[in-house]
Amino acid sequence: MKRLFISFAALLFAACTSDTPKPEGAERTIPERTRAVCAMHHAVAGAWRGCDAPKDDVPMLCHAVDPTPELREHFGVRPAHEEPGLRTYRMARPDAQPFHMETSLEFGDPTHFAYLRPYLRCSSPEITVRTMPDVISDSVWIPMVFHEYAHGYPYAHRAFCKRVADALPTHSETEHRTLRRQYERFDRAIRAGNRALLGAPGTGGTAHREQCIRRFLTPRTERKARMSAELVADAVRDEEFFELMAGMARHVEAEAGFRLGSYAETDAWLHDTDRSGYFYATGCNLVRLLVRTGAACERLFADMVRPLEYYLQTTRNDNR
Repeated sequence: MKRLFISFAALLFAACTSDTPKPEGAERTIPERTRAVCAMHHAVAGAWRGCDAPKDDVPMLCHAVDPTPELREHFGVRPAHEEPGLRTYRMARPDAQPFHMETSLEFGDPTHFAYLRPYLRCSSPEITVRTMPDVISDSVWIPMVFHEYAHGYPYAHRAFCKRVADALPTHSETEHRTLRRQYERFDRAIRAGNRALLGAPGTGGTAHREQCIRRFLTPRTERKARMSAELVADAVRDEEFFELMAGMARHVEAEAGFRLGSYAETDAWLHDTDRSGYFYATGCNLVRLLVRTGAACERLFADMVRPLEYYLQTTRNDNR
C-alpha cells in the first residue's frame, strides 16, 4: 500500500480553482481532496493570523506537495500527478501501522529526518473510517486533520521547539486529569475560571469582558500558587504546556468544522471542562478570547513557552 503526502507550504501557492483539469480513475479524489484542504487552510488562517506562513509549515504525511529535502532523501519520492498550481508525489508507506492521525517529531536523534521538525501523519478518510466509524465524510475528517496539524504548528517554530526539547513535560495529560479529580478545590477553581471565559466573548461590551477576564484571572492565579506549593514539581508548568498546545489545536479544529458545517458554535463539548481534558476546553476558550481581542497569536510560539493568560494580560495592556 502507498501513502501520499501534502506540504501545506506548497498548498498556499496552489491555484485551487474548480476549472483545473481532473485526472481519471482511482487517483481522482487525491487532487480534489488536496484542493479542499488547501481552501480550508486559507480560511482557517483568517481565524489564526500567521498560521499559513510558509516558514512555519507542517508537512502532512497523507498527501504531499513538494516534499521537504529530508523526506526526499529518507524515503525517495516520485511524481504522481501535476496540474496548474498543484503537484503530488508518491512514496512507499513509511511503516506498517494500519492507521495514523497524529503529529510526530524527533527530539533525540539529530540524524532522523523528523529531528526538531514536525510531520503530520494522517490516514485518508477511507482508512480512518475503519478505526473511527463516525468519520463518514471529508467534512468530518478535515477538522481532525487540522487539529493534528495545529499540534505540529508550534514545533515548526525552531526556537520554541528547542525550548520544549530542553524541558519536556514530566507528567502526562492523564495525570493532570487525575489531579483535578483528586483535589476538589482545584476542580472548583477550574470550573469557575472556565465559566468566566465563556462569558467574556459575549455581547456585553468592553466593561463586561474586562469583568469576566478578572473573574477568570483571580481563581486561576490562586489555584496555580496552591498547585506550586502543594503538588509535585512542574505540575503548573506542564499544565500550561498542555493548555497551550491543546487549546490551539481545538480552536483550529473548531474553525475548520464551523466552516464545513460539521461543528456548531453551540456544541458544548468544545468548551465544557467535563466533556474532555479540562485544558482542551480552557485552552480553546482562552485562544478564542485572544483571537477576538486582537491578540498577535503568532507571538505564542516565537521564543519560549508562556501560559496563555500571559498573552491575555499583554493584550489587555496593549489595548488600554
